Amino acid sequence: MAGEVEFGLYLVADNPNLTFIVFIGLVLLTVIAARFGAYAYLNMRATGVDAQRVLWEYLLYVGAVAALYGVVGILEIVSSIRTPYNTGLMLAVVLLLALSVREIYFNAALSTTGADGAFPGRRFLEVVFVGVVAAVVFGIALVGLRRPLLALQGAGALAFAGYGFWFGRKQTAAAMVQGTMIDSLLRHLLPVLAFATLVPAVDLATVAGLDRVVVQHVQIVFVIMTATALMTATIKLRQNLVSL
Repeated sequence: MAGEVEFGLYLVADNPNLTFIVFIGLVLLTVIAARFGAYAYLNMRATGVDAQRVLWEYLLYVGAVAALYGVVGILEIVSSIRTPYNTGLMLAVVLLLALSVREIYFNAALSTTGADGAFPGRRFLEVVFVGVVAAVVFGIALVGLRRPLLALQGAGALAFAGYGFWFGRKQTAAAMVQGTMIDSLLRHLLPVLAFATLVPAVDLATVAGLDRVVVQHVQIVFVIMTATALMTATIKLRQNLVSL
């Protein structure tokens, strides 16, 4: 029957070895991301600092979207479900991580100087960034993995990462909250941002003409590294929750 979902083993790029590695990597990312999101939610409920609420919400969304990326990828391996927009979900994770780093900087500015650290054009940039994610997700869903969309995805990931690392560098250089929970959380989030960025960014190699199967091998390595970095960040969230 048309539209009926069938369950079974659907190989990634017709490669059993790649399929096995991708499955393990996605399961790992799904479990860790779900725990990360859960601890972000518990921290949001337990903290008494209203100014940090946006930060915890961003981190909750990071965990939720990263887990969704993993679940959808797993479904594509074990069922006939096909979701071409899945590649854009990791781009959304990168954006949420960048915004989380920015919120850490703003929270530090608020706690030390009383200023929120906002800058002109902040909302405009956010709209542009969200527009890039939407264009990638819906564009790929409509027309597939076309090179212009993969180029936009890779360039967008690098732009989001640059935005986040700029605030991370400013916060680190200022050393306003060195040794506090927020400062420690920043140091744990930056590796997650770096590895998550490389997952969509490596598709620029596809645009350059590299075999996509090779690109997928590289991507799953970065997915696993993202999950590993996210695990250490989860430990930090758990430690902060215990201290509240």
